[in-house]
Amino acid sequence: MSMANPNSGHYALRDLGKLGMVKNVITQNVDSFHPRAHPEIPTLELHGYLRSAVCITCRNEHPRDVFQTELARLNPAWKEFLKEAISSGALETEDPDEKRTRGIKMNADGDVEVPGAPYTTFRYPACPTCLARPPPLADGTKGVVEVDRDGALEPTSTAGILKPAVVLFGDSISAEVKHAADEAIDSAGRLLVLGTSLATYSAWRLAKRAKDRGMPIAVINMGGVRGEEAFFTDLDPKQAGGRGVRTEISTESLLPALVHEMRKSEARSHQDAPHVASFERTNPAEVFRDFLS
Repeated sequence: MSMANPNSGHYALRDLGKLGMVKNVITQNVDSFHPRAHPEIPTLELHGYLRSAVCITCRNEHPRDVFQTELARLNPAWKEFLKEAISSGALETEDPDEKRTRGIKMNADGDVEVPGAPYTTFRYPACPTCLARPPPLADGTKGVVEVDRDGALEPTSTAGILKPAVVLFGDSISAEVKHAADEAIDSAGRLLVLGTSLATYSAWRLAKRAKDRGMPIAVINMGGVRGEEAFFTDLDPKQAGGRGVRTEISTESLLPALVHEMRKSEARSHQDAPHVASFERTNPAEVFRDFLS
C-alpha cells in the first residue's frame, strides 16, 4: 500500500471539484486515494480505510504504520520474508507464475506460504489504550488484556484486539456513516457512479435512493452494474445526457477528458460563445459535460 498512489481519475475528480462540479465523494475503496488526491472535497469512506487499525473493544484507532512496525518486530521471520519479496520484485507483478519464480508461492485460496513461519505462530500487539486501562465488556465484567514479555497479546486476553479499520465481510456499516451517506445523496443534484458494479447493498441502496428522488444518474463502469436497467429504462433515448448517461470506459481515460471538455466549455462561456448541444456525440466526455452542466 505504501508504494501505491492515486491515479489520473482521482486527480480528475479534484479538478472537477475546483470547477464546482463535484461537491462530495462517497467511496467503497479503503486505500485512502480519494482523500489524498482531493483533500478539499469531503470524502466519505463507506467501508473504512486501511490507514488505521481499530480496537474491536474500545474502538480507538491507531496509525497503521505504527501497527505494522510492531507486527514486524513481533514476527521477525515474516519481516525477513517481506524484505526478500520486495527486493525480488515479487510484489510488483500479479502473475502467479512470475511471483513463484521470484520467491512467493501462493495457495489456491490466495494465501501466501511463508517458509518457517506458520500462521499459528503469528503474533500481534495489544491495543495500547486497553492495555493501559482494560475496559468493561458488554456483559459488565472487566476486560482482560495480557501480553508476553515482548508485548504480544496473550490468547487469555478478552479485550484489546486490533483489526484494520475497514468494514469486513459480515460487519455492518456504522449508523453514523450510513446517515452521512444518506445526507450526501440528499444534498446532491446529480449522481456520478464511477468504477463500481454496485454489487454490495451498501452502495447500491445509495444509487437507488438517488433514483427514487428523481436525480439524474450517470454510470461509468467496465462491466455490468447491479440493477442498472432500473436507472435508465425511463430515459428518452434522444436526450443528450442531461438526464442520465451509461458508458463502459476506463475512468482513468474518461475523467481527465471530461475535465478538458469542462474547461473548454468554461472558456467558451467567458467568451460569450453560444453553446449548441448535439444529440449525436462521438466523444463520451462531451456527453458527461452535458450531464454535469
